[in-house]
Amino acid sequence: MKSLKTFNKSLISGAVLLATMTLAGCSSTMEQGKYVDGTHDVSAKGKKGLITLTVEVKNGHIIDIKTKSHKETESLYLNAERLLSQIVAKNGHEGIDAVSGATYSSNGILQAINSLPRADGSQPEYVAVGAKQDSADDNFKLEWSIQPDLGLIKGDYYYEEARFRQGHMGSVAIVTELNNANNVIFAEFNESGRPNYYTRLYQNVPKRMSEYNFSMGKKKGTAWVQSALTMEKLMVEQDKLTFELNPDFNPKLANKLKEPNRLKYLGIDVVAGSSNSIQQSMVPLTAKIHAKINAEGSKQRFYQQAEKLMDAKGNWTGVTAMLRIVVDTDTKQIVKAHYDEIFADDKAQIKDASQKKFYRQSKYESINYVEPARIGFNVMIDGLNSHLQQGGSLFIIDDLPATGDTGSYAATGFTKRSNSWDNYLKLADVLYKEMRQDGMILEHKKQ
Repeated sequence: MKSLKTFNKSLISGAVLLATMTLAGCSSTMEQGKYVDGTHDVSAKGKKGLITLTVEVKNGHIIDIKTKSHKETESLYLNAERLLSQIVAKNGHEGIDAVSGATYSSNGILQAINSLPRADGSQPEYVAVGAKQDSADDNFKLEWSIQPDLGLIKGDYYYEEARFRQGHMGSVAIVTELNNANNVIFAEFNESGRPNYYTRLYQNVPKRMSEYNFSMGKKKGTAWVQSALTMEKLMVEQDKLTFELNPDFNPKLANKLKEPNRLKYLGIDVVAGSSNSIQQSMVPLTAKIHAKINAEGSKQRFYQQAEKLMDAKGNWTGVTAMLRIVVDTDTKQIVKAHYDEIFADDKAQIKDASQKKFYRQSKYESINYVEPARIGFNVMIDGLNSHLQQGGSLFIIDDLPATGDTGSYAATGFTKRSNSWDNYLKLADVLYKEMRQDGMILEHKKQ
């Protein structure tokens, strides 16, 4: 029995020793990992020059990546730089797609990681990748909202517009609380492309709720409207319409988005591609409005009503109707009117499949929207504005485009009655009652 116990003990000891050696071997393999430990500078060519990354590796795993230098367009590179967190999470570049709109910069980053020294001494050949496509368009990740506040907004109205930088038309509307000019309750900035814009597509086209934001977003990684929305929020929340000049402003830093001294004014927040719009148009125009508020004040009253359009079952269609009317407080006449229908921020919220592509756009500002009435939606609304400015009734609109079925397709073309006029009339009735109650408008006859 003693010899058997001794044999068993030896067998157990041997097994433990073998298991220990095996585990030690596994531990050694795990510690070796995929990459060589240490801090490495790796480089590869982007679109405009070398991209150099500083990569920290521990136990064979990438734990941190920082950009050491690059010569790319700053906004595009910031978009591509989002790949760094994915590379860390995956411990490598394999299986990662390029960022849409920043393909060259993305491949520069991924190829640099491919050159990182590997623990096994291998050096795989790099194969360039493209941006992942979804079923409809580029994998567009930028987020913003153009939805108007629902319900009623009213207050004292201020407006300025002017052409700037090569002829773009900038405009700012500010509304302050009645009898409290220090409280900004509404701010909106828009810009129309100059008449000789290098692509005919955006000549004289408003940018705020048009396809322009998607076009710019794919090219530069940011949408024009994002800065406008940020500045508007700042103005309303802080009741701030003027901004001090930056004493350390350096125009040579204009494209360095992480440099605060690239901006002419202190306290503003803008993204690439719209900094000129904000600094050369929005800020100077709001300064003029601020001066007007502190001088003569306003003799115009602003009214806005926005409501979601619902289907027969009471579900939102994904479209919001909005009517704005500005009246002269002395004459009680309408001096400006604008009606629009705005598509939801998310495609999935738009019930009509044919209109999903117009998400984050409006019928008036979109360059591709097709009005079923067979006439431009913008033509209809511009006609409404002229009609009301000339003293026409809010409700008797039979002389306006697409208010009835007219014409011959074979001879001169024809239009159908637009359902949008019915939506307009509902909001017109709401605002008319409000304005009459305030004593701000003369009587308008109904049908």
